[in-house]
Amino acid sequence: MPTARPTRLCLLLALVLPGWPAGAQSILLDPNTATYGNPWVTPLPQGSSASSLDNKVLISTSALPVRGDFETLGALYVKSGWPGSTDKAKKLLAGQAKGMGANVVVEARVWQGLAFPAVVAPQGSGIALLVRDSELLESLVGSGSTWE
Repeated sequence: MPTARPTRLCLLLALVLPGWPAGAQSILLDPNTATYGNPWVTPLPQGSSASSLDNKVLISTSALPVRGDFETLGALYVKSGWPGSTDKAKKLLAGQAKGMGANVVVEARVWQGLAFPAVVAPQGSGIALLVRDSELLESLVGSGSTWE
């Protein structure tokens, strides 16, 4: 029975100490210089036809248009590993959309969800569009939209 207490102490230390560096990672890394998201998900624009990274992207809660001069480029999902406001998720959506060559994200949704190493962090989803018609672009601008 005298060996039960040191054994329990060793087991407790074996469980607690390996998890400590992962928990401390959120404190040790600088969130301003850390990269967010998976770099393999967002393709970088290439070639002379690629959109400039200085262009703004419209993040809109509007539904996908029924008709007009636009091209659907794909679904977007972003997740930050660091805590922050939902504005960070909008910026991540805009960055991923720019990487696909889009100028509009429709059906954009942002929320706070579970993340690692943070407990909760901003996340978002939407559909990337390349809108060529200026009238259609203006119709997508509404109260629930922002330029990022």
